[in-house]
Amino acid sequence: MVFCLSKIAFIIFLVFLNPIEGRRLISLRCFNSIISFGDSLTDTGNEFYLTRYRNPSPYFARLPYGETFFHRPTGRFSNGRLIIDFIAESLGLPLVPAYLGGKDNVKFTQGVNFAVGGSTALDPAYLSNKGVKTTTNASLVAQLDWFKEMLSSHCKFPSECKDFLQNSLILVGEIGGNDFIYGFFGNNTKEKVESYVPAVINTISSAIQEVIEFGASRVVVPGSMPLGCSTALLTIFMDSDKEDYDPITGCINWLNQFSKNYNKLLQMELHLLRQLHPSVTIIYADYYNAAMQFYLSPNTYGFTKGALVACCGAGGPYNYKLFELCGDPTARNICSDPSIYASWDGMHFTEAAYKLIATSLLEGNFTFPPLPKICSTTCATSCYTSIFGFGDSLTDTGNLVHLYPHGNKPHMYFPPYGETYFHHPTGRCSDGRLLIDLIAQHYGLPFPPPSLDGRNVQNGTNFAVVGSRVMDTQFYEKRGIYDIVTNVSMWDQLNWFKQMLPHLCHNSSGCKEFLESSLFLLGEFGGNDYTHALLSHKTLNDILPIIPLVTQSIASGAHELVELGVKTIIVPSVLPLGCTSSYLTNFESLNEEDYDELGCLIWPNEFASYHNELLQKELHRLRELHPHVNIIYADYYNASMKLYRAPRKYGFFKGVLIACCGGGGPYNFNISAQCGTSQATSCEDPNQYLNWDGYHFTEAAYRWMTRSLLEGQFTYPPMMNLCLFDVIEAQVSQI
Repeated sequence: MVFCLSKIAFIIFLVFLNPIEGRRLISLRCFNSIISFGDSLTDTGNEFYLTRYRNPSPYFARLPYGETFFHRPTGRFSNGRLIIDFIAESLGLPLVPAYLGGKDNVKFTQGVNFAVGGSTALDPAYLSNKGVKTTTNASLVAQLDWFKEMLSSHCKFPSECKDFLQNSLILVGEIGGNDFIYGFFGNNTKEKVESYVPAVINTISSAIQEVIEFGASRVVVPGSMPLGCSTALLTIFMDSDKEDYDPITGCINWLNQFSKNYNKLLQMELHLLRQLHPSVTIIYADYYNAAMQFYLSPNTYGFTKGALVACCGAGGPYNYKLFELCGDPTARNICSDPSIYASWDGMHFTEAAYKLIATSLLEGNFTFPPLPKICSTTCATSCYTSIFGFGDSLTDTGNLVHLYPHGNKPHMYFPPYGETYFHHPTGRCSDGRLLIDLIAQHYGLPFPPPSLDGRNVQNGTNFAVVGSRVMDTQFYEKRGIYDIVTNVSMWDQLNWFKQMLPHLCHNSSGCKEFLESSLFLLGEFGGNDYTHALLSHKTLNDILPIIPLVTQSIASGAHELVELGVKTIIVPSVLPLGCTSSYLTNFESLNEEDYDELGCLIWPNEFASYHNELLQKELHRLRELHPHVNIIYADYYNASMKLYRAPRKYGFFKGVLIACCGGGGPYNFNISAQCGTSQATSCEDPNQYLNWDGYHFTEAAYRWMTRSLLEGQFTYPPMMNLCLFDVIEAQVSQI
C-alpha cells in the first residue's frame, strides 16, 4: 500500500516521528516562570520584608548593598544582581519577586522567590538540639509552606497548578550552606557538622519530591560553594599552618574537602531521584566548580584585586570582621570598583562573580544534565543570525544624536534615560531596553547598534531615528505640516540599508543566505505622521485622507525588502495614542464623553485603530503576492491595551496614564520640561509605571509586550511558530 501525505501532514508527521528533536526546538522557550527556594545567595528581598521594622535596619538594607545595578538596597546580599536574576534575564523574564513583598496583591505568573537570607535546610529546632544557633526560622520546610500557600491562593484547580509548574523552572537552593556555616561559626568540629549532612540531603530530597508531586517537571539543584574560599571562614579559621591552605587559591583545604564530600552525596541522591522520576529533569548545578574558576585564576576573569578579599568590610587581612558587617557604620573599607572583586561582603559574591557563575551554568559547562542556553539558544537561533530595525523613537537605539548639530544633544541623552538597564543614557527613549533589544536577546543576538555610529553590523543594525515618519518632508510641507524633530523618513532609512547591503554580503548567493537568515523589524511607523500633523493644528478631517497613503507606503517598504531577498519581516501597528500622557495633556478635554472607561481619549485611539485596520489589509495583500515570505503583523496596540486594562496584574501599581519622568501636571507631562531636562523629575521605581516620559513606555512595559508578541498572542502569523516551521521545511526539502 502507498501512502500519500500532503506537505503539511508530512511536517506534522516529522514532528512526531522525531519527538526528541521537536522537544528540543520548543522546550527551550517553555519556561514561563521561575520558582525559587534558598538562602542569601538567592534571596531577592524576603529577609528584608521579615526585618523591615527593625531599628536600626539590618546591615543588608543599607548602602552600599545594591549600589551597582539597582542603585539602592533591595534585600539582595550583593552590590547588584544574583545568579537567579541572570537566569531570569536569560529567559526574558522579569527579575523574580520576593514572595513576602507581594503575596497580598501580586499573582506570581512569571515567578516567585521564597529564598530567605540565613535560611537553613534543616528545621532550626533540629539544629538547636545539635548545639547550632540559627538567625531565622525560615527554613526550607517553611519556604515549602509558603509555596503551598501561594498555590492555594493562585490556582483555582489542581490542573491549573500543574500546568503552571510544568512550565516553570524550579530552583531548589543553594540551601544547606548555612546549616554548616552556623555549625562552624559555633566552633563545632568538622566531624560534628558532618554528622548532620545526611539529614540536610534528605530534607532537600524531600522538598524536591514534594514540588514534583505538585507538578514540577524541571528542577535545578545547586551544590555547595567552596566553603574553604569563603572570606568569612578564612578569617575565622585563620592559622599559621601553610599546609592547611591551597598554595594556588589560598583557600582552606579541609573546608573545601567538606564541600566536595557534601556535593558528592547530594549528586548520589539526585541520581536516585532521577530513577524514581524518570519523566522529570533534575539538574545538578555545580556551583563549586563554577566558582573555582575565578579562585584558581582571578586575573583571567577580571578580579584583579583577587578573589578572597572582600570589597566591603571593616578591615583585617581579608577585609572581614564577624561583628562589623558591610552596611554597618564601622564597615568603612568599601572598594571603589566591585567588578574587580569576587567577594562582596565576606559571605557573598559581587554581581560580577555571580554573572560569571550564571553564565557558566547557562552554557551547560557546570550543570548535569547540561542546562541549555535558555535565552540565547532558542529554536530561533537556527533561523535568525542578525536583526535589522527601522522605525522611530520606539525603536531608535541611538541614531538621533548623530544627526544633531555638533556639540548638542537631545533630551533623551541625559539621565534618567537608560537608568534601569544600562545605567546611563544610550539614546533610547526609555529607562532601559526597547522591544527590539528584547527581541534580539530572545534570539540570542546582541543589541542592534545604531547604524550611524559605524559599529560592526554582521549581527544586524538599527536604522530607526527618533521622530521619523513614513512620508518624506515634502509630502507634509505641501500640507502645512512641519517636523519638530527630524526630517528622516522610512524611505531614507531603507536607502541607508540598501547602501550598506554590499558591505554585508559580496555576491548574490551570499546576500540571499544572509537576508533569509535575518529578522527585519519595519516600524513602529505612522505614529509621528499623525502626531506631527495634530501638533501643526490639523483636524481629524485633514488627517483621515493621509492614513491610507501612510499604510500603503509601509506595505511598499516591506515589498522592497522582500524584493531584496528578505524572508521574515515584522510590521508593527500604531499604539493606542489616546492613552499616552502627551496626548492626554496636549488634547485635554472638559467633556467626559471624550474619554473611555480607562481614562484614555477615544478619538486618537479610533484613528489609530483605523490605521491598524488598513495596515492589516495591506499586509494581507502582500502575503498573497509573496506566499513564501513571513510577513508578520505585530499588534502593538492590543499588546499594550492588555496592560492598560489590568495594570496591577502586571505590576504597574502607580498607574498607566501618568508618566514616570516629566515636568508636572495631571499626567506628569510638560512639553516645556521634558524628561532629561533640569526642570523634570523622575519616579523612584520605573517598574511600577507603564509610561516613561509621556510618549514612550518603561522597560517593564516593553518586557510584557515583547513576551506577548513572542508567545504569539498578538502576532499574525504567530511568531512562536515561525522557527519550528522553517526548520521542518528545511528537513522536508532535504528528503
